[in-house]
Amino acid sequence: MATHRRNLVFISFSQFASNFSFNFINVFLPFFIFEISPHSSQHTLLWTGAIMGCGSLCSAMTATFWGSLTHRFSPKVLYLRALLANGVLFFLIGFSTSLSMLLVLRVLQGLFGGASTTGMIIVSSSAAKDRVAADLGFFQSFITLGQLSGPLLGSVAVVFLGYRGAFVSASVVLFASVLFCSFYVADVPPLPKREKGSDSTAFDKRILAGWAVCFVATIQLTFLPSILPNVFKTFSIGQTDAVKLAGVVVMLYTTTSMVGTFVWSRFSTRMGPYRTASYLLAFGMMLQAALAFSHGIADFTVIRMLQTGGVTATFPLIISIFAAESKGSTIGFINSARFAGNAAGPILATSILACSDLATLYFCISGLTLMALVGFRIYFRQHAVGTA
Repeated sequence: MATHRRNLVFISFSQFASNFSFNFINVFLPFFIFEISPHSSQHTLLWTGAIMGCGSLCSAMTATFWGSLTHRFSPKVLYLRALLANGVLFFLIGFSTSLSMLLVLRVLQGLFGGASTTGMIIVSSSAAKDRVAADLGFFQSFITLGQLSGPLLGSVAVVFLGYRGAFVSASVVLFASVLFCSFYVADVPPLPKREKGSDSTAFDKRILAGWAVCFVATIQLTFLPSILPNVFKTFSIGQTDAVKLAGVVVMLYTTTSMVGTFVWSRFSTRMGPYRTASYLLAFGMMLQAALAFSHGIADFTVIRMLQTGGVTATFPLIISIFAAESKGSTIGFINSARFAGNAAGPILATSILACSDLATLYFCISGLTLMALVGFRIYFRQHAVGTA
């Protein structure tokens, strides 16, 4: 197997393992937090939001830092050390006995989480120029596959292995990926030294509007797992059944996310990325509000599946609008919206729910989406002529 193909396959596999492990534990992490919490339900909700969201927040702040390190150090060494560190941290989380210890370990995971940027650099540096886009698409598909398969197996694992066994099994997956990458991934040279001022980008209002769309779309996708115990309680579902059902619900709407991204990205070649993204964001906004009117877990899940099947595609559509401008700093800034949204989703959800109810939460996120949509329509009005 050619070197570039080997690097693509095994780096992509390691990203599958990483995203699998994170989504594997995220589905039962809120239940684990309630299990070890000595606090009241409302106080524990605030802890849950902080613990669930701090990792992504730290990843958002360190992603650029990890990318800059590849100008000075071996990308492969950086990447392997980050994977290994996350594997050790998963193992330690399984033995956590306090919420403060759990929070610290999740913060450390977030600091190493930004190293996924290094994996992208290895893949893109290994590929021929005409293969970079296709190889990064392959890389992204493995991330989605990890997000899809993790929740269901996580809920099954915690039933049969208990919380500690489930955390340890997640760490084993990452240790395996470290071994494979150590043996089969060829290192690439550090990136060329950057000239001063080469990364400067004038962030015009279009870029900020695109960032806002990706941010609120990610909030829609990520707010739910942290409050699933409360959702199931609303539908009078006991905790044992809730833990089992949680993985199924998350897996179903993650499946429609993956399918929707593929379908709507292809459909946008006819309608244009601007119009397609606008319609999908409006569609997601309405379905977000519709969650407040669901009467049981079945119709709640159907609404959620339709919502994620549309709103997930807005991210690659926004990226495609800016891709023609060939500014890496702009793409990197837009990409940071995903990390920021991953952090904000659970924090926003648990904070609002601690003070109010689920309906208020759903309407608040719908309102944020409306503001992002209005800004997107205003600042992209002229650009729409060329992209519709």
